[in-house]
Amino acid sequence: MLAKSLRIRALARGLCAGLTCLAHGVGVSSAQTGADLELERAILSTFEQINAVPRCSKDEARISAWLVEWAGARGLAVSSDAHRNVLITVPATAGWEDRPGVVLQAHMDMVCAKAEGSAHDFTRDPIPVIRDGDWVRATGTTLGADDGIGIALALTLVERATKPHPKLEVLITADEEKDMSGAAGLDPGLLTGTRYINLDSEDDATVTLGAAGGLHTDIELPLAMTPLAAEMTVFDLKVSGLLGGHSGLDIDKNRPNANILIAELLLGAFPFQLTGIEGGGVANAIATSAVAGIAVAAGDVAALERRVADFAADARVRYPAEAGMTLTLTRAANALQPAASAEASANAVRLLAAIPQGVTAWSEEFDGLPESSSNIGIVTSTDRALAIATFQRSFRADHLQALAQRIAAHARAAGATSIQRGSFPAWPPNTGTGLYRAVLASYSKLFGAPMATSVVHAGLECGYIAAKYPAMEIVSIGPTLENVHTSNERLKVSSLPKLWNLLQEVVQAP
Repeated sequence: MLAKSLRIRALARGLCAGLTCLAHGVGVSSAQTGADLELERAILSTFEQINAVPRCSKDEARISAWLVEWAGARGLAVSSDAHRNVLITVPATAGWEDRPGVVLQAHMDMVCAKAEGSAHDFTRDPIPVIRDGDWVRATGTTLGADDGIGIALALTLVERATKPHPKLEVLITADEEKDMSGAAGLDPGLLTGTRYINLDSEDDATVTLGAAGGLHTDIELPLAMTPLAAEMTVFDLKVSGLLGGHSGLDIDKNRPNANILIAELLLGAFPFQLTGIEGGGVANAIATSAVAGIAVAAGDVAALERRVADFAADARVRYPAEAGMTLTLTRAANALQPAASAEASANAVRLLAAIPQGVTAWSEEFDGLPESSSNIGIVTSTDRALAIATFQRSFRADHLQALAQRIAAHARAAGATSIQRGSFPAWPPNTGTGLYRAVLASYSKLFGAPMATSVVHAGLECGYIAAKYPAMEIVSIGPTLENVHTSNERLKVSSLPKLWNLLQEVVQAP
């Protein structure tokens, strides 16, 4: 069932837009107008309705149907394709038919990550939207503002546009977070507009003009498990409480990956047997927790305990921002469970430690921008194999392939197999378009300040659009988000009317 529209009530010291409000001092800026507050309410209302529909990547049938129903209820032309992409068409205002058509695009899926211990079921539970000052967040899960808020902005513009506009096409794509199969499968003849505004950026004062390409490399290492000897002592070794983050946007921030910490801790320390290992939740997020079951001989227990204590102290020095990091060693019962041999266990850890994690090359064009990177997103094991899901990014196709081949070579050396999948193209920057100039001019006119321009080490569907529509003018903008792809994701509310007003100005540009 879809959520009811938000009930808005003004408070003496703030505004709670039908959301759970955590503080009396909600912090509405004195500079905000009544129109801005009304826009906040409208955009958040639509966002909360979207958040009531489950929409993890690959589970998009319900949100795709909701979008079709939303457009149909308003008498708008709407279509969907075999990939569940949805296109809503809004006719031009009378007299504006000859203006360049504008495409507003967002993606319908979201990264479904949650904090350890959360009971949230992403297949059925709505995601609550909690107001906390000038921010909204969820409770122990990703908020889904990446990119549900892009959808909400586009739909609100369609419903509430107060100025004349050219033909608008609202394109909502499927499966952006997993492998961009929605954008990859888009019919090249579908869109008629020549100006394309992607609504998947995360800073309201920045226009994005280029993005990295990427691909996934999945590894499987056979593990022959046999029952443990009765004299072995079993422990659960756990790393948790890490900041994590987006594997593109946050990969350069010296944030540790829990999968790598486990491997580093065990690497070459003493003989041990793996009873299992699990870490991370999605391939495009830096893993925040991991746990390994390990068995050691009685004579190595003290050495293991010292190793964990020393490693934890060293990790806190290497990663001073990780205030919540914990490394725990908990004794478990030896139920003679299956375990890999000491040799196979050491081989598995060596493979994990050998896979590149983090930035592997820096851009020669843009200071401080990663050129290539890799992330170990998910590690799982069964009694037959260890599975490792990794994600590589680069602005150069040849560097991307070289990085993936390097990982494949490590896999072969360990006796593992690897496959590459989900490759998507980079989006090369183009500063010469009229749309880019219109965004900069509109921002300066509205807010009296220059708008920054960025190229991001993250994947955007704009790469596919640039390849399918070579003449398309493309930019990416969005409201301010923080900590996307983590359970700490949050959205800055006051950036919503700012983006809505910018959009309305830009679609009018000649």
